[in-house]
Amino acid sequence: YRSKFPGAIAGNKKPSASMGVPHTVVDTKHFLRKGTSTVPTVSDPQAVGVQKPNKDKMKPSVPRKDEKPVMGLVSQKNYITANAVDNILAVPKKPVSTRIDYLQKQDYGKVPGYLGRVKQQIQEEYKMIEEMQQSNMPQQEDDIELITDEERAKLLEGLKARWEVVNKEYQTLSFTLDTPAKKKRKEEYEAQLEQIEKDIKQLSKKFIFVHYQG
Repeated sequence: YRSKFPGAIAGNKKPSASMGVPHTVVDTKHFLRKGTSTVPTVSDPQAVGVQKPNKDKMKPSVPRKDEKPVMGLVSQKNYITANAVDNILAVPKKPVSTRIDYLQKQDYGKVPGYLGRVKQQIQEEYKMIEEMQQSNMPQQEDDIELITDEERAKLLEGLKARWEVVNKEYQTLSFTLDTPAKKKRKEEYEAQLEQIEKDIKQLSKKFIFVHYQG
């Protein structure tokens, strides 16, 4: 192949157009030789804190091909007899007991202290109940009367209606209790609701006796 324009491309070509202008002068006699770029070794490693490996802990070296192993060694020890003698002469180990002996406890056979406190509380409660019964006991049996079912139903109806009214007023209170008056009103409503619920529970029983005080 021959170009139709001989000499045209060669005349327009610029020097160093493809690789760029060289920045350094290359000397062909001074080039990188083998081993010149590696880190220089230290002649005395222990001087810079490098410890040599302990050769005693290393495994023994592989035997050479001219070294022959020692063969034909036979032990004269009777291991069966030796083990039997060791077991006969051995001192037996004492078993470790994990069982708890409650008979050796310091408080064994003694009454716990909390039982005395419980008995005292029960006696005080019995005494208080006796005093309340004696104070509320009427002088004559004629003063006690059993209310009828109609009267009990009317009382329950009135208590439930009262509970609805108090609960409605209680629900209208604001959530923020920023004043002492609001806190007091809230506590009063809660006390009224609690008392009405106790009365309703008391009147829900089948037999209700009323004591008339003259």
